[in-house]
Amino acid sequence: MERWAGRVAVVTGASSGIGEALAKELTRLGMKVAALARRSDRLQKLADECQSFKGLINVYKCDMSDENEVVSTLKKIYGDLGPISVLINNAATMIPINLTDSSKGSPRKIYETNVIGPVTLTQHTLEIMKKHNIDDGHIININSIVGHCVFPMTGIANYSASKHAIRVLTECLKNELASLKLKTRVTSISPGHVKTEMSDRFFEGKVPVKLSKEPVPVLSCSDIVKCVVFALSVNPNVNISELTVQPVGETIAQLTEV
Repeated sequence: MERWAGRVAVVTGASSGIGEALAKELTRLGMKVAALARRSDRLQKLADECQSFKGLINVYKCDMSDENEVVSTLKKIYGDLGPISVLINNAATMIPINLTDSSKGSPRKIYETNVIGPVTLTQHTLEIMKKHNIDDGHIININSIVGHCVFPMTGIANYSASKHAIRVLTECLKNELASLKLKTRVTSISPGHVKTEMSDRFFEGKVPVKLSKEPVPVLSCSDIVKCVVFALSVNPNVNISELTVQPVGETIAQLTEV
């Protein structure tokens, strides 16, 4: 990770969970981190906790579902910290909305946050990289195992579809960069069940059925942070295209609905 010291990394969804843990670790390792999220109080707490770390952290209130806000925030980051070398698209929302029931509203927010926001941020970040001849940058998309399968639970279809889109977009971006002879690396990291506020909120009001007497396996945020650091740390000629990361013993049959 030494070659990344002093360089700029953007981390979205940094107010909790995987994003918060990533922002802390990259700051600790000496990067200049721009931490984006909607909750200002959480961001300020994050900034306070990173004050003694080797790197620098700046926090930015940003709603990833608002394209204009995404672009204006990126301009602020560029002005404050300089050109961006690493982008980690982590922000996501998981709202249980059945395809057969409109009572919980539109799924628009899911797609705007999980797909449109990351695409917009990636486009503008790559423009900055090209402008400053940053040819060893790295784009990392935090995906999910539900972006690789059809999960057998109603209410998760829109979230799963958004993650399938990210999987396709990640591969297409890698192809576009290769056709332009650019060496910017692109990685998709697809975790299984990670213990976060988002996953806890999704299951509020639902009681997952355990199909065995053993607890359902779960990953921690630090497990995913280690995967990101690994992808960033390999030799510049190596691209980790996809990392699928599950807790030992996890199967999609372990959770269903009552």
